Amino acid sequence: MEKLRVGVIGVGQMGSLHARVYTQMPHVDLVAVADPQTGNCTRVAESLGVRHTFSNYQDLLKIEEIDAVSICTPDELHRDPVIAAAHAGKHIMLEKPLATDLKEAQEIVEVVNETKVKSMVGYLLRFDPRYVLVKEAIARGDLGDIIYIVSHRASPYTEGPSRYKAGTSLTMHVAVHDLDMIHWLIPAEPVRIYAEGATKLLGKKKMKDAVSALLAFNDGAFASVNYAWCLPDESPTRLDARMEIVGTKGTAYIGVYHQQGVLIASRNGIQTPDLHHGPVVNGEVRGDLREEIMAFVDCVMEDKPSPISVEESFVSVRVAHGILESLASEAPVVLSC
Repeated sequence: MEKLRVGVIGVGQMGSLHARVYTQMPHVDLVAVADPQTGNCTRVAESLGVRHTFSNYQDLLKIEEIDAVSICTPDELHRDPVIAAAHAGKHIMLEKPLATDLKEAQEIVEVVNETKVKSMVGYLLRFDPRYVLVKEAIARGDLGDIIYIVSHRASPYTEGPSRYKAGTSLTMHVAVHDLDMIHWLIPAEPVRIYAEGATKLLGKKKMKDAVSALLAFNDGAFASVNYAWCLPDESPTRLDARMEIVGTKGTAYIGVYHQQGVLIASRNGIQTPDLHHGPVVNGEVRGDLREEIMAFVDCVMEDKPSPISVEESFVSVRVAHGILESLASEAPVVLSC
């Protein structure tokens, strides 16, 4: 395959970045975008020179020349476009999570395997050099057997909650990043979960402020997963993301002392621009997102295995559901195999 022709379904915040990255790649042709909010389509099409725009994804999938699609719809609206794309024979780059409903997540796994299209789920941290280096250190045996992992991911309540609709799940939208990473780093199965949450700021939007979940694994390791949407707007960082990995032979720290890279203080306030996930440098999207999409394109064009399979991604959804069940029942939850 000399040229990959792609479409993007859903061109809001993440989808527009997907579209932009595709236009930066010499062996990729961005053919079409689709979004029920037609203003999003118009904006992306005009800025990137996209030939076709649609208000529904079904029309986009009818374009025969399209080989693959990025699906960047809201978290709870993944199932239908994934199934339609798979049956249309389009390879699929799906923004995380796999789905917010466990049954729908299983359906996605089944249809992808049935149709044999290439598929990949977008977990940015898998392409963050900091996490990759820790993964390699674990593989070399530098840390020994993992004893525990502590993750922390928090942002101001004026960030995500101000953009997302009421009821957006903090666990499904935010925690899945670290749940997937922990599953990647610990070669064991989660067997038990207990979670506590707080709702003091965002109750009117039917959102949790913060959650702390404890995961036990079948090899004796455990993980403490902490995530929040309740930092003050004056917080010096838009994303406070850290992880501590402790093993029998060594320890690794990511995001040490809240440092993300650059802090700019001026009359405009304090800014900590994103340097990892999708920074725009010299007019181009860089960082983890570009690496992730490049990996998907390479997977399709070179007929390679998926870097992040739907089966792997199902695990984080299953654990996230365990957390939600524990929050609802106020009791530990045992995960079935």
